Amino acid sequence: MKSIRTELAIINGVRFILVTPHNSNTDKYPLYCIEYFYNGKQSKVKEGVKTIYNKYLEQVKEFKSVNKKLLLLRNLFEFKINELVKPIRVEESFSDSTITIQTKVIDALNKFFEYHTKRHEIGEIKDIYNYTERDKKVTTFINKNFANLLLSDLNTTVWIDYRSYLKKWGLGNSTINLQMVYVKGFYIWLSQIMELPITNHASKLKKLDITQQQPKFNEIKQSLFVEFFEVVKSSERYLRLHLMARLVAENTLRPIQVLNINVKHVDLPNRTITVFDAKGRKWRKIIISEVVKELIQKIYENTIKAERSIESEDYIVGFYNQTKQRKIFAQTMFRERILLPFKEDYPQFAHILIYDFKHTSITKALKVNSVYEVQKRAGHSKVTTTQIYDRSDNISRPITVEELNAIK
Repeated sequence: MKSIRTELAIINGVRFILVTPHNSNTDKYPLYCIEYFYNGKQSKVKEGVKTIYNKYLEQVKEFKSVNKKLLLLRNLFEFKINELVKPIRVEESFSDSTITIQTKVIDALNKFFEYHTKRHEIGEIKDIYNYTERDKKVTTFINKNFANLLLSDLNTTVWIDYRSYLKKWGLGNSTINLQMVYVKGFYIWLSQIMELPITNHASKLKKLDITQQQPKFNEIKQSLFVEFFEVVKSSERYLRLHLMARLVAENTLRPIQVLNINVKHVDLPNRTITVFDAKGRKWRKIIISEVVKELIQKIYENTIKAERSIESEDYIVGFYNQTKQRKIFAQTMFRERILLPFKEDYPQFAHILIYDFKHTSITKALKVNSVYEVQKRAGHSKVTTTQIYDRSDNISRPITVEELNAIK
């Protein structure tokens, strides 16, 4: 890992990240900068950052509390962040906050995403990642093909073209359907929140038939599967990644389910965790392996060493020098702070997603377990969902008359 990324502030939906060299970085001129993404552009500011950070290192030597260290770091960089925020605030003050039927579609989409960002800031939605990805796709398309189109001229043809555009990129039908759900949400926001007299053109389009789509089998190759777990167990800095991948692979949990596990859900003596299945809308209990128990125990020990108390509302993935207590470690944070730096160090895993461990686990388990046993472990409400992962040949052996006679 070449760099350490520390969140300094989130202002008006813009995240400011401090990038400093890791202890293992051997570059002659390592990177010191503040990184932020605004108005479709990523910026890196280097001026004065190294000087401020070196000042921080001098002052922090006697500090033991991780929270105090982070507070000092943010205080020292506060004036620098304020300098960067000024042009953003000026630009916002001159922008028209109202939307009319004569507003450009691209401007309305930007305001729509700002609306979701504010919802995320106040805790109305937990994760902004899916909104960010869907916004990026639709704004890229509009900028490229309909940059000057007004809301008054918006029509169904635009969204037919958008669906074709997504299809050309090789996206699956289910993913395209979700993109269109985002577009429909845009229309609902325009009509019900912004109170504009606009027809919901997207509602006129039929969903793409996902039954005609080839099932995706994202099975990780055996050699990479083995190597991954050898690597993550070799160093404590991969502790959270190891725990996440284990729970996804061994108990076929979804990554978001793992991130939502509180201390109160964990019963280490009995090696059980109670998890919520959002799709099935029910709680269920899973039995964890001895290794997972040890990983959670290690996180508890590290938390105590950092002079932090362990509370029932804390999340097992996230606290101890990662995020605030009682605040969830969001999927974007996990991806940016843990997964991406890991993949930079080990590029052979660059194409692997955390969700692939769930796919691999189900596919492998079907080779040795009954489909109903695997269905229960995977938390699928329908056995047909589990059967999608069954890649065995459609061949069955006979049950002989003699065997039937033996059954009483």
